[in-house]
Amino acid sequence: MAKYFTHISQKVSPANVNICSTKCKSQLLEEQENVTLIVNRRVNGTRQKHLLFRGNIFTVFLSSRFNKLSHIKKQQSRYDSDTDLTTPAKPVLKPTHYLLNYSSSTHLDLGAQSPPMVSDYNIFVIYTKENYHLHLKFDLFAHSLLKHTNAQLHLHVITDKDSQTSVLDILQKQIRRFRRTVIYTMYDVKVCSVIIQDIAAKLSPYFSSAPNSYYSDSLFFLSLGLHRIADTSLSKAILLDCDIVFRSDVRLLFGEFDNFLPHQLFGLAPELTPVYRHILYRYRVRFPKTSFGNPYYPMRFAKNNEIGTGDQANHIHEHHGYPGLNSGVVLLLLNRIRESKTYVEALTSTEVHRLVAKYSFKGHLGDQDFFTLLGYEYPNLIYRLDCVWNRQLCTWWKDHGYSDIFDAYFRCEGVIKMYHGNCNTRIPE
Repeated sequence: MAKYFTHISQKVSPANVNICSTKCKSQLLEEQENVTLIVNRRVNGTRQKHLLFRGNIFTVFLSSRFNKLSHIKKQQSRYDSDTDLTTPAKPVLKPTHYLLNYSSSTHLDLGAQSPPMVSDYNIFVIYTKENYHLHLKFDLFAHSLLKHTNAQLHLHVITDKDSQTSVLDILQKQIRRFRRTVIYTMYDVKVCSVIIQDIAAKLSPYFSSAPNSYYSDSLFFLSLGLHRIADTSLSKAILLDCDIVFRSDVRLLFGEFDNFLPHQLFGLAPELTPVYRHILYRYRVRFPKTSFGNPYYPMRFAKNNEIGTGDQANHIHEHHGYPGLNSGVVLLLLNRIRESKTYVEALTSTEVHRLVAKYSFKGHLGDQDFFTLLGYEYPNLIYRLDCVWNRQLCTWWKDHGYSDIFDAYFRCEGVIKMYHGNCNTRIPE
């Protein structure tokens, strides 16, 4: 059971919430997660509402009966007609292509013309509203990526006018350093946001702390509509957070696509914190034997409900848990996603509402929350990527009520191939 905390770091007005649209998606999710959370505290036998603030983001947790969802229905009333999500009305996306070569001091701007080279390694990254910390993260990302591979890469960066120069500068510096040639395609984040706005509108009431900020919501849910943004000639791609650091060749990660079963659309690694144990509190009270919210590696419990060790643990039956999924690394089979009727149905308002109500779920981590529900309700759609490909480093939950079980979630066996420096965590040398 989590301990209960109250904390207000500073005063914030709701008008300032839109500032969350000015940062990297990973940074936004970290700031939302770094909120002191409260679960179902009772005062005089009644459940109370708690309003918590941190920085420029606010979150409201309601511990009253979850089936009172009228406020969500009102937000979705204008999106009730579930049209075919594969053919939405959308603006024209005109990405700009570049050929970056280490032997040239300048880049070749191809404009809307298709690149003369083709790559099997298509990597998408979101980089918006340049700032010092984001610059450092992307620089380390590009450095580690190019250091560990000599593959012909095609980098797709979703960015804005204020950040695109910085992206080019960082890439050119690292390309010259490692003597590489890279295809680079730049996408306007505002246009991409509009293209998937219908998806964001359906999901943001359940999985976002700022449901009225559609620009930031679209960033949160971009992975779920990337098949609309990517060119139809691309059959597979990998979407990465900008705080990923490589310790191996990215071609090995692309090799994981070969392990997908026929119906699997996405590949994600498990979440390595108890965030979903926390969010699923009400569901787990009703279904105490569920694996949903448990760590992937089994926790060994003795008869007295304490964690077993040594000889005691050898007599305890083990089961893998489902801690949820982390969207810092997402593998996408784009053609399968475009053609999947099951996925289209899962994204309808009716189905999303059913899943949220079934699991008493109110999240704040955008696409990651939906992937977590999708993976539990439709396990055949998700390929479980090993944690060594997304070794998350955030330990915030260890200091906020889950110190006794945190290590069971944080456990990741094997040689680490990619680190994920979420919560602004320092990457191991």
